[in-house]
Amino acid sequence: MVSNMKHQNIVKKMDEKIEINRSYETLDGEDDVLLLGKATFTVGRFKELAASKLSEILGIYVVKNDRSREGIIISWMNELRINEETIISGGDINWNSPQEGIDCQVLKIGSKGWQTGKLQIEINKNIKSGKTQTSIKFCPEEPLEQKSPLDDIRQSEEYKKLSNNN
Repeated sequence: MVSNMKHQNIVKKMDEKIEINRSYETLDGEDDVLLLGKATFTVGRFKELAASKLSEILGIYVVKNDRSREGIIISWMNELRINEETIISGGDINWNSPQEGIDCQVLKIGSKGWQTGKLQIEINKNIKSGKTQTSIKFCPEEPLEQKSPLDDIRQSEEYKKLSNNN
């Protein structure tokens, strides 16, 4: 009984490592569609909303009395004072979704249908410039058919001529 439980735990840990090491691709199509639960978004709109929400969480918006929280938060994060001689300038604030990914579906422009898989989100906010960069990555449960590197060659006119001559 104990041995069986150990075996199950080992298999579970191996499955978790495999899940974490899945191959994610960046979703570059701004008009591709994400389905998260019952909510749908274009990739572009989702990036905007995620970046906006991070800024809101950081308090980078004007408060009712026209004082910005930005100054307070940015001053806290602008530099890391280890001691009087050691001051390290701040760079970016990074926020990442869970490494195991978020269940979702993606509908890419030109695809045959929805793909089920995992989503990862990464938001980087530069402290000094205030600019935000958002990256959305997707890993399908079942990868699309892999295209052979030779497929392009096989479609070329030169290849067709050569294969007809043999």
